[in-house]
Amino acid sequence: MKRITILLLTFIFWTVTGSVSKIAFLAFHNELYSSASLTDWLQVVLHGARLDVAVAGYITILAAVLVLLNIWWRSRRMLWLWSTVSCLVSLIVATAVCVNMGLYSYWGFPLDATPLLYIRTSPSDAMASLTLWQTVGWGTAIVVTALVLSAAFILLTRRLVDVGGAPSGSRRDSVRARAGESLAVLVFAALLIVPVRGGLSTGTNHTGNVYYSTDIRLNHAAVNPVFCFIESVTHQQDIAARYRFMDDAEATRLFKGMTYTALRTDRTGVPRLADAADSTRKTNVVIVLLESFSRYIMTEAGHVSGITPCLERLAGEGLYFTRFYANSFRTDRAMVSVLSGLPAQPTMSVMDLPKKSNALPSIARTLSAHGYNTAFYYGGDTGYSNMQSYLMATGYAKVVSENDFPAAQRTGKWGVADGPVYDRLAEDVAQAREPFFMTVLSGSSHEPFDVPYKSHLSSPELNAFRYADQCLGNFVNKLRRLKVWDNTLVVILPDHLGAYPVHPDNYALWRYELPLIMTGGAMKEPRRIDTICCQTDLPATLLALLGMDHSDFTYSRDIFDPRAPHFAFFTLDDGMG
Repeated sequence: MKRITILLLTFIFWTVTGSVSKIAFLAFHNELYSSASLTDWLQVVLHGARLDVAVAGYITILAAVLVLLNIWWRSRRMLWLWSTVSCLVSLIVATAVCVNMGLYSYWGFPLDATPLLYIRTSPSDAMASLTLWQTVGWGTAIVVTALVLSAAFILLTRRLVDVGGAPSGSRRDSVRARAGESLAVLVFAALLIVPVRGGLSTGTNHTGNVYYSTDIRLNHAAVNPVFCFIESVTHQQDIAARYRFMDDAEATRLFKGMTYTALRTDRTGVPRLADAADSTRKTNVVIVLLESFSRYIMTEAGHVSGITPCLERLAGEGLYFTRFYANSFRTDRAMVSVLSGLPAQPTMSVMDLPKKSNALPSIARTLSAHGYNTAFYYGGDTGYSNMQSYLMATGYAKVVSENDFPAAQRTGKWGVADGPVYDRLAEDVAQAREPFFMTVLSGSSHEPFDVPYKSHLSSPELNAFRYADQCLGNFVNKLRRLKVWDNTLVVILPDHLGAYPVHPDNYALWRYELPLIMTGGAMKEPRRIDTICCQTDLPATLLALLGMDHSDFTYSRDIFDPRAPHFAFFTLDDGMG
C-alpha cells in the first residue's frame, strides 16, 4: 500500500502544480487578462487540467520506475536517488513555467520548441532580447520555483521511500511479497496511460485539446507549457502530414489555381524603370529588410505619429504597396519568404534545415546568374538560425556580419547598431561594380532596444523605431549622392510586426500589415498600389520588373500581372490565415 500511496501523492502533487501555475500565469499577465472574471480563471484551470494530469502521468510513470527499483533495492542511496530525480523534474517544470510566462508577452503563444532553434544556432543572440535584470530576474525565478517544488515534493514523499531493512518472514515470502508489490506498481503505472493519452478513444492528447474559448488568450493560459514544449519538439518535423484537411487530389487541384509563374510580356500598367530604354544596362537592386517594423507604427494607421517620417516620405516618392502582408512572426521565416518566395511554416523554420533551405530558389541566385554582384549585410550574428548557411548557398557571394565591424561598434546585444551598418553598406555601394544586388537586415528595432539615440518618446520601443527610421533616411540620402543612384532600385519592407504594440494580437489582421516600398533613382513613376499581396510575391514581382524569368518561384506571384491570383497567406504558431 505504501508503494501505491507514493505514486498517488506524486500524481496529485504534479497535477496541482499544473493548476497553480495557471493561476500564477493569469496573475502575472494581469494586464492581458484584466477583463477575465473569476469564472474565466476557474475555466482555465478546469479545461487545462487535461494536460496537467497528462504531465503528472508522465512524471508518475518515472516515479514508478524508481519505486520498482526501491522494492528490490533498499538502501540509503535510494533516498539520494529519489531526491536527485525529484530536483531534476522540479527544475524542468520550473523552467518551462517561468520561460512560458516570460516569453508570452513577446510572442503571444505558449512555449514550444522555437527557443531551442535559436539557442542551438546562436546562444548569444537567443539571450540578446533580455536585459541584464531580466536575465537575473527570470533566472532567479526559475531557481526559486525549482527549489520550492523539489523541497515540497521531497518532504511529502521521503517518508515513504524504503531506505533499509527487509520484510519479515521467509526468503520465499520476501520474494513473493516483493513480486506482489511490483505487480501492483506495474498495474498502477499501466493505468496512467489513460490520463497520459487523454482517455481510451483513438485520439490522443494534443495542446489544442484544452482550447475551449473564443478568446485565444484564455486558451493559451489553459495550456500546460511542459506538455506543449514536449509535443512541439517531438512533432516539429511532421509538417507534411500535420495539416491535411482534404483529399490530396482536391487540394492539388485547388492549389494549382493559386499559382502562376509565367513571365508577363505585356508591360501595360507595369512601372517603368530608368533603364527600360537601354537593354544593355541592368538595374542595381538594394533590399532593406526592416526588423519588426509594420504599418501599425506609421502615421496613416492612426495609432502613433511622428515615428517613421523617413519611411513615410519614401512611400510618397516611389511605389507604395498599401495592402501588403507578412508571412510570419519571426525574422528567419520572413527572410525565406522575402528572398526565396517560400511561404512560412507554422511550427518550424526551413532556414534551420540546411538540406532544404540550401536548395531553395532565391533572388540572389537568379540575379547572380545574370551577372549581378551580390552581398548581404547584418550587424548581428549570421550563424543565428543557420542564416549564414542559407545566404551563402542561395547566391550571396559576400556576407557581412558583426565580426566584420570594429569591436567598438558592437554596442548592442544584437551587435552593431543600424547607423554603422548602413554606413558600411553605403561605402560598399559607392565602390561596387555594377550591376549589384545588396540586401541589408536592420537590427536596432529589436528588443531590448538599446540604441544610441534618445528622443522625447517615453517608450523604449518607439524610441528604437524612431532611431531605425532616422538611420534608414540617412542611408537613402547617402545613396542619392552617389552616381549609381539613377540606376538603382531600393526595395524597403519589414520582416514582421514586433515589439509595438507590446502585446500584439496574433489573430488580428493588422498583426500582418506591412508597408512595401519601391523607390530609388530607377523608379520613375511613384504611385500607390492597392493590390492584395504578401512577402512571397516579392521575388516574382522584382524579377518581372527586371524582365527576368521567375518560374522557379512556385509560390510567388507578379503583383502587376492581372492573370496571377492575388492573395496574402500568413502563418502563426500552429495556425494559418
